Amino acid sequence: MAKVAGGGAGLAADVVVLGGGAAGLMAAVEAADAGREVLVLEKQPAIGGSTALSGGYVALCETDLQPGTRDELLADLRASHRHDAQDDLSVAYVDDAPDTYRRLNDLGIRFAGTMQFANMSRAWGHELPLGDQGGGAQIVDRLAAAARDRGVRIVAGVRTTRLVSDDAGVVGVVAEVDGHRSVVAAGRGVVVATGGFTRNPDLIKAYGRPGTEDILPITGAGSHGDGLLMASALGAATSYVGRGVAPTTPVEPATGKGCVVNYHGGILLNREGRRFCDESAVYVDLCWAGLAQTDHFMVQVFDDAARAAYATTMVGQVMSGGDTFTGDTVEELLGAVADATGLDAATAVATVHEYNRYASAGADPVFGRRHLIGTDGALRPIDQPPFQAIVVVPGTTHFNGGLRVAADMAVVDVFGDPIPRLFAAGEVTGGFHGSGYMPATHVGSALIFGRRAGRSAAQVSRR
Repeated sequence: MAKVAGGGAGLAADVVVLGGGAAGLMAAVEAADAGREVLVLEKQPAIGGSTALSGGYVALCETDLQPGTRDELLADLRASHRHDAQDDLSVAYVDDAPDTYRRLNDLGIRFAGTMQFANMSRAWGHELPLGDQGGGAQIVDRLAAAARDRGVRIVAGVRTTRLVSDDAGVVGVVAEVDGHRSVVAAGRGVVVATGGFTRNPDLIKAYGRPGTEDILPITGAGSHGDGLLMASALGAATSYVGRGVAPTTPVEPATGKGCVVNYHGGILLNREGRRFCDESAVYVDLCWAGLAQTDHFMVQVFDDAARAAYATTMVGQVMSGGDTFTGDTVEELLGAVADATGLDAATAVATVHEYNRYASAGADPVFGRRHLIGTDGALRPIDQPPFQAIVVVPGTTHFNGGLRVAADMAVVDVFGDPIPRLFAAGEVTGGFHGSGYMPATHVGSALIFGRRAGRSAAQVSRR
């Protein structure tokens, strides 16, 4: 067996996993528990990918924290995906959700509560406890520890550039370390879990609709579409790639921090000082509306009560830290924003006062907002000083399209046939989200489908 420079002698394994985020690490744990020798190769100097930067919310059902049923979650998934997705993946997700919850608990990943996001009829989003780490980082650390405890080798700083195949299917990868290339053999198969292409301008230009090139990514630094390209070279089909190029969250551009204080009582204004959306809607829709505004400018305006409520959530812990304007009055606050950004302060002040009248009445006749987030939480006026604002632009934590996979996570080719010994999970795949999105299913699908991919690869006959 050839050596990979800098990676140790004779890198090879039954199952080779590409990518050290939630999907890859979960696949590695499952394959190891099936008795297989597993190797994880991560391109970046450290593992974690986009998962480590996330809040780590996981949509699950039939748990002790959320007893809602599989049928209820499935109905919400289908509605969130606008009934335009690969339905066998939605069914697989809800079928595996209860057992995945138990599995995560066994691995030391224990949730503290739940949250109801937009597009949810129940609080499906399971939240990890607040602490020194964000939820996604907690998941990565515990999965990595579990993998190492099972003898999984995790090697960072190794870039894979090609999948190697013969008549039996995929039998290895070409790896590159310090400018040297070698083949790493996979005795049973390869799991591609390399993430998406949010940081590849060429792919965004190729697949995205006009304006998507302006989406600001706050994803893992290695999100360049490597796995998508490697599998495509073997004839892999794609699913919802074009529709999947979408913004997902407002982002403070100077710090790259996401911000959704609007879900706790804030509103969004454009440069002209006017509202332009229902601020309780799913954050994908908020950002699509933001892309249509002048200079993609959005400012979140909120009060101290909203700030305090936001700070008690994991999303508030992870998606915070942007440059904040403050003022003792709405007029003072928006005057400061106007001086710095060119916001129409007079119109903005009038808009906030108008919204406060609507919120006090319990309903917004302009955009139909009736809740803080989705169908949860009563409207409340912005009236508790100090008043605050954060200027944001449409950003993304992930894209939704990618490689087409079967329900066992086998990658299929353009004719719909499985590519032997090749599996995928996580953001590199498409079809599950379809043309829509339910919050907390990005990390959720990485974990659930990572489990399936690891088990499937482990079951392949050894070459």
